[in-house]
Amino acid sequence: MITLKIIPNIFTLLNLFCGCISIIFLQSKNFNHSTIATSFSIIFDFLDGFFSRLIKNENQFGKELDSLADMVSFGIVPSIIVFLLLKEKSPIPFIEYSAFFISIVSAYRLAKFNINPRNHIVGLTTPVNTLFFSSLSIIITNHAIPFIDKKIIYFITMLFMIFFSCYFLVSQITMFSLNFENFYWKNNKMRYIFLLISTFLLLTLHMIALPCIIVFYIITSIYFHRLKQKNSY
Repeated sequence: MITLKIIPNIFTLLNLFCGCISIIFLQSKNFNHSTIATSFSIIFDFLDGFFSRLIKNENQFGKELDSLADMVSFGIVPSIIVFLLLKEKSPIPFIEYSAFFISIVSAYRLAKFNINPRNHIVGLTTPVNTLFFSSLSIIITNHAIPFIDKKIIYFITMLFMIFFSCYFLVSQITMFSLNFENFYWKNNKMRYIFLLISTFLLLTLHMIALPCIIVFYIITSIYFHRLKQKNSY
């Protein structure tokens, strides 16, 4: 039983390890390898939670360790990504340091979750937020996108992304749940539709699809959140 209890913590530490590797790759602006390391962090973070629930070992130590690992993998990493994306194209000196607002807000979210865990997802999770910026970094550095050459538009767009990232991380919007309690169409119609659209986007747009899917996920969540509020009145 003691051996089983340490399994979630092992996955948490693997998450942290991959987060550190991602930062090393970012030092040489290797966004491709950084994204691969981040993807493994997300997988290990999922396995950590999965095994904690499976063996019913959700304790305070595990939560604290998980938050510390997440702060590196999903708090510092996205800020460094945005910092690097802004640094070379920013028309205003030192404005690229605004990217670290993402780290600050991520720390706030993780601390808030530790003292007030919820059964449903409220606000954008830090792994999803990191996946957005990781995939965006690959698109920007490997694809010819017209607006990137226009520094002012690029600069304003990146600042808006920082703002919305911080906003959704701490928002009270209940995010659309992708958890299937059963596989009946009637009970999971919107989940199936979302997954079908996401799969289609991945097959047609490949890497470009990832930030599109995340934006689609946020819009879907806002719609259901507003609908729920309207029905409650």
